[in-house]
Amino acid sequence: MEKDNQKIEDFFYRNNEQVNNPIIKSFLSDSQNLYLVQKAILYPTDINRKLVDESFQSHYKNVRKTKYVSNLIYFFSLDFDKKRRRLQNRSLLILDKGLSEKDGKTAIERIEDASNETELDNIVGEGLLDNIEDEQLLKSLQKLTVKQLQILEMIYVKELSIKEIAQTLQTTPQNISNLHRKALNKLNNTLKKKGNDLW
Repeated sequence: MEKDNQKIEDFFYRNNEQVNNPIIKSFLSDSQNLYLVQKAILYPTDINRKLVDESFQSHYKNVRKTKYVSNLIYFFSLDFDKKRRRLQNRSLLILDKGLSEKDGKTAIERIEDASNETELDNIVGEGLLDNIEDEQLLKSLQKLTVKQLQILEMIYVKELSIKEIAQTLQTTPQNISNLHRKALNKLNNTLKKKGNDLW
């Protein structure tokens, strides 16, 4: 028995570098695998070696599968986090930036002071029709279609580009340009009939 233990110790001492390999260490940490290796050292038959080989191949496949799945989880979690941050940064609401130079208040200060509803209306903003003082122009604007009025409001009040409006309304920039031109022509024709020319 002592002779057997000495033989096993000698084997591990001679193969110290290989035994310290992380895969072999994890293989030998299983008591069943250690038993097979010790048996193959003491009784080096083809059958014992084959049992160790088969057991090691099975262990190695499991290690590779585990590593693969671990990498998948890691990289998918990184991708998920990047996508989540990208979406979060895409729709940032900046509450500490001044809304206008008139009073220097930030959006968060105005929201906190929501008891005053007129202040809250200023955060949301006014529409195109709310900014028109000329009665004839106001009546002419009211004759436009909802879509034309919406496009004029987005261009002149919200100061959006044609491309941004097209993305918002899910249409082409050419269509927005055509509707914009038609709205201006319609306004001009209406005002010409009343004696005021837009151009």
